[in-house]
Amino acid sequence: MAKQNKTLFAQLREESEAAAQRPTVATSKVIRWVIIVAALLGLAALFPGMSGDPQQRGYDRTLLGTMWTQESVTAEYSYPVGKEPSILTRQRDSARRSTIPIYRPVNVGSVDAAVTSMTFSTVDVERTVRRLASDIRSQLPDKPLVDVIQDSSAASLIVRHPDGSERIVAFGDVVTMSTIRPMIDRAVASVGTEFRDEIKSALSKIIRPSLVHDAQRTNEARELAASSVLMSSEIVRKGDVIIRKGQRIDERTLLRLTAYRNAQYLRSDNRFSVFVILGSLGHAALILAFVILYLVLLRPISFNRNGQLGTLLALPLITAFLGWLSVRIDTILPIEYAVFVPALAMIVTILYEERIALMVTVAMAVSVGAARGDDYAIALVLMIGSTFGVYSVRNVQSRTQIFTSIIAIFIGLVGTTIAIELERAAPIETMWPKALMATANAVISPLLTFALIILFERVFNVATDMRLEEFDDLNHPLLKKLNERAPGTYQHTLAVARLSEAAANAIDANALLTRVGAYFHDIGKLEKSEYFVENQINIDNKHDRLPPKKSAAIIRQHVQDGIELAKEYHLPERIWKFIPMHHGTILIKHFYNRAVDEALLKEIAVDEADFRYPGPRPDSKEAAIVMLADATEALSRLVNTSQRDDIEAAVEQIIVDRMMDGQLSNTTLTLRDLDTIKETFVKNLIGASHKRIRYQEDKK
Repeated sequence: MAKQNKTLFAQLREESEAAAQRPTVATSKVIRWVIIVAALLGLAALFPGMSGDPQQRGYDRTLLGTMWTQESVTAEYSYPVGKEPSILTRQRDSARRSTIPIYRPVNVGSVDAAVTSMTFSTVDVERTVRRLASDIRSQLPDKPLVDVIQDSSAASLIVRHPDGSERIVAFGDVVTMSTIRPMIDRAVASVGTEFRDEIKSALSKIIRPSLVHDAQRTNEARELAASSVLMSSEIVRKGDVIIRKGQRIDERTLLRLTAYRNAQYLRSDNRFSVFVILGSLGHAALILAFVILYLVLLRPISFNRNGQLGTLLALPLITAFLGWLSVRIDTILPIEYAVFVPALAMIVTILYEERIALMVTVAMAVSVGAARGDDYAIALVLMIGSTFGVYSVRNVQSRTQIFTSIIAIFIGLVGTTIAIELERAAPIETMWPKALMATANAVISPLLTFALIILFERVFNVATDMRLEEFDDLNHPLLKKLNERAPGTYQHTLAVARLSEAAANAIDANALLTRVGAYFHDIGKLEKSEYFVENQINIDNKHDRLPPKKSAAIIRQHVQDGIELAKEYHLPERIWKFIPMHHGTILIKHFYNRAVDEALLKEIAVDEADFRYPGPRPDSKEAAIVMLADATEALSRLVNTSQRDDIEAAVEQIIVDRMMDGQLSNTTLTLRDLDTIKETFVKNLIGASHKRIRYQEDKK
């Protein structure tokens, strides 16, 4: 017997299966592990413990007001407690200001000697200068004349003579040049204008200060005074209790703990430990595992797609870097409260779903706290504020919802911040800067989110709920063609959309996405519309003249045709994925059963794979609803929809068949959801088949 050539459909199926088994960048397990390891190392590198220094961890001001939950700490040796840096700086500045400025005497000589040493343009000018200088000198009080009084909190100055002797002069016993200059101006104003500038210049040189500020020696004295300020506020003796378990940490206790840790650090010879590094790696691994386990168990499609996995794992790295940066930047502002975790959480919600966003939000917030040295107070603030942001955009359909997001994030961030600060009995001067930065975050995050979403929509053809409105239109060119060339399929589409939307609303799924997905789920039937029974109006069924395998191949092909049409008309993936998923991998039973009957007569084998749709199976509630609605609407044409028991049994059988066939295994539908969907379908089908009164004809 000659070997039978493979059909075109069989060749295409083998090529498709071979391509699926061939590793690609998007699905390669090797690349997936590279992404996970790179994320782990990158996140751990931002944690303080990666330095390997067992004593590097200190105590910062985030502990103020918290309870000490560890065992009581007793000093093993005496040590000094350093002052708060801001207090030490303030005391040193005060010491500099209170230092008495130093002046040195200058020999000014007599008026005659000063005038004689100068050259004038005329004799009259010389006489005028001599006269005015004598008058001004006679008006001056018998006090030293100084060039300027230095800014100081002291009330006197020191006059240091060349022989080293010193005397203190009160500021009230000296005259400054600022007093003399108005006298010179008045004296010059009484002479002619021709030589006025020359006379004024000469008088300024003759009337000179007798005491000049010695800047060098004054600065030396000030620095000596600043260095004399004690750097320690107290001495903790050996055996003193530094802090007791359950005690609230205040400013004094925090200084004691910090000084004790520094003293331990200086006394220790162990500056590196592998276990500290392992601890940081374990810390980072647990944070990432929180996200990875969720994806593996509940969102395997996102885990198996390297692009999505890399994006989601990169988010904790970004926020951890911002947390690390908030420690490295030298500023008094609490910039950690401005880390835009809410913006990233809202973007994940809009592009993926709120459950993934909540998981990633926890990882991002905890990463910020870990990068700041286990500052989990800020982690809690960012977590709650971001969660509020996630809920504010879970069904975003209008860009005006940006104001709702601002209010929601503001309540979450600022409310949590104030609650924590009040619990810690923090002063108002430390509370309001944090609340201010949290407010800025609440305003900026939604603005940043919606700006990036617009960019993603246009550049990457992403269909957010806001953009879905563009496709929620029966006048779309594809739907108009469907109505013209496949009217039966078009009416079927409208019925499926009605059923799907009602079911989505009933189980709190995305009704807009479900309706739009239902509109386009069968556009592939445009290519060979006459091969589908709903379009066979007044024509014979063409499948009667075809072998079952060929018929099944034609029916299957409408999935691929639909995807190609969707891409040709630039439908986003979020919409066109309903085309293959509304059939999943279900069996085309009618033609399969025909093939089995023929095979029994001819004693040949039937490959079930030839009669199954290519898939993939539904990966969301919305896609599963359209699958069930599609089958329900088709079956409703075969049963009496006016009898509740009949239609209920038919719908229940469809749901059970899909469950037993594993078509719903990749979704999060619960048994309660399926029961609600069944009840919704039944009510809608019964309502659509209501009876009308048959009116009597008019009698002639």
